[in-house]
Amino acid sequence: MNDKGYSWPEALLVLLLTTIIFGSLLPFATNMTVELGEKKKSMLAARTAFQGAIIHSAYGTLSGVEEVEKTPFEWSIHGTSICVSYLSKGEDIISCYGS
Repeated sequence: MNDKGYSWPEALLVLLLTTIIFGSLLPFATNMTVELGEKKKSMLAARTAFQGAIIHSAYGTLSGVEEVEKTPFEWSIHGTSICVSYLSKGEDIISCYGS
Protein backbone atom coordinates (compact mmCIF):
# COMPACT_ATOMS: atom_id res chain seq x y z
CA MET A 1 0.00 0.00 0.00
CA ASN A 2 1.32 3.48 -0.85
CA ASP A 3 0.83 6.78 1.00
CA LYS A 4 -2.53 7.42 -0.76
CA GLY A 5 -4.05 4.12 0.23
CA TYR A 6 -3.96 2.30 -3.14
CA SER A 7 -2.51 -1.17 -3.36
CA TRP A 8 -1.01 -3.13 -6.23
CA PRO A 9 -4.01 -5.51 -6.47
CA GLU A 10 -6.35 -2.53 -6.87
CA ALA A 11 -4.15 -1.08 -9.58
CA LEU A 12 -4.03 -4.41 -11.42
CA LEU A 13 -7.81 -4.76 -11.11
CA VAL A 14 -8.32 -1.32 -12.67
CA LEU A 15 -5.90 -2.23 -15.48
CA LEU A 16 -7.73 -5.54 -16.06
CA LEU A 17 -11.15 -3.86 -16.20
CA THR A 18 -9.88 -1.19 -18.59
CA THR A 19 -8.41 -3.87 -20.84
CA ILE A 20 -11.69 -5.82 -20.83
CA ILE A 21 -13.76 -2.74 -21.67
CA PHE A 22 -11.59 -1.49 -24.51
CA GLY A 23 -10.45 -4.91 -25.71
CA SER A 24 -13.77 -6.69 -26.03
CA LEU A 25 -16.81 -4.59 -25.20
CA LEU A 26 -15.95 -1.61 -27.40
CA PRO A 27 -15.35 -3.69 -30.57
CA PHE A 28 -18.55 -5.63 -29.81
CA ALA A 29 -20.53 -2.38 -29.57
CA THR A 30 -18.99 -1.09 -32.80
CA ASN A 31 -19.82 -4.31 -34.65
CA MET A 32 -23.38 -4.26 -33.31
CA THR A 33 -23.81 -0.64 -34.48
CA VAL A 34 -22.67 -1.56 -38.01
CA GLU A 35 -25.03 -4.57 -38.13
CA LEU A 36 -27.96 -2.47 -36.94
CA GLY A 37 -27.16 0.10 -39.64
CA GLU A 38 -27.33 -2.62 -42.29
CA LYS A 39 -30.63 -3.91 -40.95
CA LYS A 40 -31.98 -0.36 -40.98
CA LYS A 41 -31.04 0.00 -44.65
CA SER A 42 -32.81 -3.29 -45.38
CA MET A 43 -35.92 -2.00 -43.60
CA LEU A 44 -35.76 1.27 -45.56
CA ALA A 45 -35.54 -0.75 -48.80
CA ALA A 46 -38.71 -2.64 -47.84
CA ARG A 47 -40.45 0.64 -47.04
CA THR A 48 -39.34 2.06 -50.40
CA ALA A 49 -40.76 -1.01 -52.14
CA PHE A 50 -44.08 -0.52 -50.37
CA GLN A 51 -44.21 3.16 -51.31
CA GLY A 52 -43.21 2.28 -54.88
CA ALA A 53 -46.08 -0.22 -55.06
CA ILE A 54 -48.49 2.49 -53.91
CA ILE A 55 -47.15 4.94 -56.52
CA HIS A 56 -47.37 2.25 -59.22
CA SER A 57 -50.98 1.40 -58.39
CA ALA A 58 -51.99 5.07 -58.22
CA TYR A 59 -50.12 6.52 -61.21
CA GLY A 60 -48.78 3.55 -63.21
CA THR A 61 -45.16 4.59 -62.70
CA LEU A 62 -42.73 1.71 -63.28
CA SER A 63 -39.62 3.02 -61.52
CA GLY A 64 -38.39 5.73 -59.21
CA VAL A 65 -35.79 6.83 -56.70
CA GLU A 66 -36.21 7.73 -53.04
CA GLU A 67 -33.30 9.21 -51.11
CA VAL A 68 -33.28 8.45 -47.40
CA GLU A 69 -30.41 9.56 -45.14
CA LYS A 70 -28.22 10.37 -48.17
CA THR A 71 -28.69 6.86 -49.62
CA PRO A 72 -30.61 6.58 -52.91
CA PHE A 73 -33.02 3.64 -53.06
CA GLU A 74 -33.98 2.87 -56.67
CA TRP A 75 -37.16 0.85 -57.16
CA SER A 76 -38.58 -0.71 -60.31
CA ILE A 77 -41.55 -2.91 -61.17
CA HIS A 78 -40.82 -6.27 -62.88
CA GLY A 79 -44.07 -8.06 -63.66
CA THR A 80 -45.71 -8.78 -60.32
CA SER A 81 -42.66 -8.04 -58.19
CA ILE A 82 -40.87 -4.87 -57.17
CA CYS A 83 -37.09 -4.66 -56.79
CA VAL A 84 -35.15 -2.09 -54.78
CA SER A 85 -31.42 -1.49 -55.23
CA TYR A 86 -29.15 0.53 -52.98
CA LEU A 87 -25.47 0.90 -52.13
CA SER A 88 -24.23 -0.65 -48.89
CA LYS A 89 -20.57 -0.98 -47.85
CA GLY A 90 -19.47 -0.24 -51.41
CA GLU A 91 -21.53 -2.98 -53.04
CA ASP A 92 -24.88 -2.83 -54.80
CA ILE A 93 -27.66 -4.67 -52.94
CA ILE A 94 -30.85 -5.71 -54.79
CA SER A 95 -33.90 -6.82 -52.83
CA CYS A 96 -37.00 -8.08 -54.66
CA TYR A 97 -40.45 -8.40 -53.10
CA GLY A 98 -43.53 -10.10 -54.48
CA SER A 99 -44.06 -13.16 -56.60
